[in-house]
This record gives sequence, structure tokens and C-alpha cells, in this order.
Amino acid sequence: MPFATLNGIRVRYDTHGQGDPVLLISGLSAPSANWLFQVKEFSPRHRVITFDNRGVGETDMPDAASYPTSQMADDAAAVLEHLDIRRAHVIGHSMGGTIAMELAIRHPKRVRSLALCSTWAEGDGRFLHTVRSWMALWGRLDPEPRFRHLIMPWIYTAAFLSDKTRVDETVTRVLAYPFPTRPEALERQGQGILDWNGTRLRELRRLRVPALVLVGRDDNLTPPALSRALAALIPKSRLKLIPGGHGFTIECWEAFNRAALAFMESVKR
Repeated sequence: MPFATLNGIRVRYDTHGQGDPVLLISGLSAPSANWLFQVKEFSPRHRVITFDNRGVGETDMPDAASYPTSQMADDAAAVLEHLDIRRAHVIGHSMGGTIAMELAIRHPKRVRSLALCSTWAEGDGRFLHTVRSWMALWGRLDPEPRFRHLIMPWIYTAAFLSDKTRVDETVTRVLAYPFPTRPEALERQGQGILDWNGTRLRELRRLRVPALVLVGRDDNLTPPALSRALAALIPKSRLKLIPGGHGFTIECWEAFNRAALAFMESVKR
């Protein structure tokens, strides 16, 4: 289990496979273990790098009022520097997408392409209210009701949630992870989301990196309208709708993996 001291904290990271590097950045409260389906499929063609964001998984949780998106982007850049990776394809999901965009703004030479999944440049009122609700309620619930009742209705589609076996299997897998996200970490990451929201519109218009904006057709947390607005901001971007909801990287991982691999291959040419 590799660790490195980066930007004053101990960061947990992993690498798998060989080839063009691809960095996977997780969303709010999510550990890097959530990229299991992507690591398995990407690593035969790519060197896949995952890491736990500050406060989550096995990475340190430093004391702070918030974890700014710029700070977490610098953490991502430090992971690449530690591994002596000059440039990488960067894929970010949800909050991880905002970190990926900030990485491209702050460290443009590190980013070969961007795949921005279930994310936003400027979230709407319902999205921001939901983040605040999670921040307020996370510490009041035990892990199972927290995930099953607070998070899952926003992450997965009605079809997924109607399949009790699949829901129970997903809950069991999440609860088996030995490093649950603490309330303080979610609050600090959430505050970073709220502070970043809508502040980088001008900078996003200046990006010149190839970008693929992906969103679930049934995403009710960051609905397709947010991704359409994001794709309109970034000059070299295109929009692709994926089956599923906010968590399509897990619920519809085959469709997502095909789209991401094809996009990275197109950037090679």
C-alpha cells in the first residue's frame, strides 16, 4: 500500500498497469476504491493512478475549516509529480470533476485530456442544498442508513433502486470498506465545493485541453443541463450522455468505460 507525504499530508495512492498514464479523481466522500471497475478495464492499456483525496480513505484528514478545490487539485498534481508523470489523461467524477478542472487550470502542463463525469461549473440551487444537507446530516446517521437512505437515492436510478438484491449487495460492499468517511471530512470537502461553485467560468473558457463531458441521462443530482452548460464553456469539449444516474461509473460502468477508453484513444491520434 504506497503512501507519500505530499503538501504536508500522508497520501494513499495506487498504480496499476503500463502505458499512457490516466489519473482517476474521486468525488465527495468517495474513496479511490470506487474506481475498481475502471482500474480493471483500463490497466491493460494504461498506467492507472488512483488516490484517496484528503480526509478520505487512508489519506490524512488535516484540521481545517474547508478543503478548497484548489488545494485538492494541488494534491493531485503532487501525486503525478511524485510518480514522475509529466502528463496524464485525467478523469474526475462529481467533485472529482471540479478537482480535475482546477488541475487543468492550475497545472495545465500536467493534463493531456479531461473526462468530466457527473460534474458542473455552476451548480443549481437544488444541488447546493443537497450538499448542505449531507454536510448537516452525515454525522447524525450510522453508516448503513447514511448510505442507503441519504446518499443512494441521489446516486442511482429508479431501476437500480428497485432491484433489492443489487441495492443490498452495493450497501454490503460499501460497509465492508474499513475506512468510512468521517463527518468532518465530508463537511470540509463540501465547503470546498460550495466555495468553488461558479467561480471558474472565465478560466474554463480559456482551457485548450481536449475534454469529454459525460453525464447520466437520469442524473437527478447534477442533471444533464449542468453538463451541457459545462461543455459549452470549454472550447475543445464534447458532451456525451451515458445510461444511468449520477453514479454511472458504477451502475453503468461498461458504457462509461467504453466511452472513456475511446476518448483517450482519440487523443493519442
